[in-house]
Amino acid sequence: MKRMKRKENVAKYITVDGIEKESLFLDFLQENRIAIRDEIFQHVPDKSKIMPEEYGLHHHKKMLSEYPDRGGKYVRPGLVLLSTIANKTDISKGLKTAAAMEISEDWILIHDDFEDHSLERRGKPSLPVLYGDELSVNAGDHLHLIMWDVLMSNQETLGIDKTMELYRELNSLLQKTCEGQFLEIGWTTGRKLISEDEYFAMVDRKTCWYTIIGPLRLGAIVSDNQKAMNSLIEFGLPLGRAFQIHDDWLNVFSTDTGKELGGDIVEGKRTLLLIKLLDELRKAGDNETLAWVKSVFSMDRNQRDFFMTKQMIELYEEYGIKDMVRDITLEYASEAKKQIRNIPGFNDNQRLIFEDAVDFLVHRGH
Repeated sequence: MKRMKRKENVAKYITVDGIEKESLFLDFLQENRIAIRDEIFQHVPDKSKIMPEEYGLHHHKKMLSEYPDRGGKYVRPGLVLLSTIANKTDISKGLKTAAAMEISEDWILIHDDFEDHSLERRGKPSLPVLYGDELSVNAGDHLHLIMWDVLMSNQETLGIDKTMELYRELNSLLQKTCEGQFLEIGWTTGRKLISEDEYFAMVDRKTCWYTIIGPLRLGAIVSDNQKAMNSLIEFGLPLGRAFQIHDDWLNVFSTDTGKELGGDIVEGKRTLLLIKLLDELRKAGDNETLAWVKSVFSMDRNQRDFFMTKQMIELYEEYGIKDMVRDITLEYASEAKKQIRNIPGFNDNQRLIFEDAVDFLVHRGH
């Protein structure tokens, strides 16, 4: 398949240890982005082509296209395709699965934004803010159904047996994602402060499998790279942890996320930043601040305000949590890089793209 030139102005450079370099992984994403997007809009209504119709259903179709039209970084579908090219498999064979993977993110984000009461998504108002909770959740449900339709259309080129294997893999990783979401929402709504082990139990389900391991294993199924299935778990667990820790870090310290700064604090999310701060406050014997932090994370969302968020960010910096958590991210990234050489089916150039993917995922927005 001929790769299409990108038409979008997406940065293809990352800064690692103060040095700007061209990202092989971002270049790979950009080379295949249009093809993935075109596949998505074979199944999702194209906003620019939606005409008014009876009963006003065109408004529903526009809601379906809202998040796909905004587009994310395409990391997950990119990983599907990166894994597809193992064993010299043509990348076009993974396009439908990559599109289904990206659509899964869109419906999950709609449900996330409803559950977390998020105000922004990808630099614009979230769907619940624009259309209300009820219609937004309904749009998310419809995109969920479209995702399965896209995935099952693989049987036209891959056959029914492989398509059903893809179905079972995607179904399994989405069930793990729901378990992780249950843990996180339960801790937040139940005002429970958690341990580091509990945090990683959630991250392993919600992020490691959904963002890294699952997409790579889907691509491995497409490419008949069955020998890689277990080694992709060994690679994806440390990388997924690094990805999530860095995502939590960016939420607090970066304005380049497309979401409100410190949104995790406002939403009462239990992050490694919070866990480490509580540990340091106990060690320092700062019982007054410890009690204040606990009280902030036992409040309802609407009770936490800008000033509390600002104070929390200042505490993260004062107690060295900002640098501490950043170091932990890099340690997990280093472990992931060590695992790359153990993944079969890839040539040296493809392994270089994997290494660069690790760098991108832990240095983005930094």
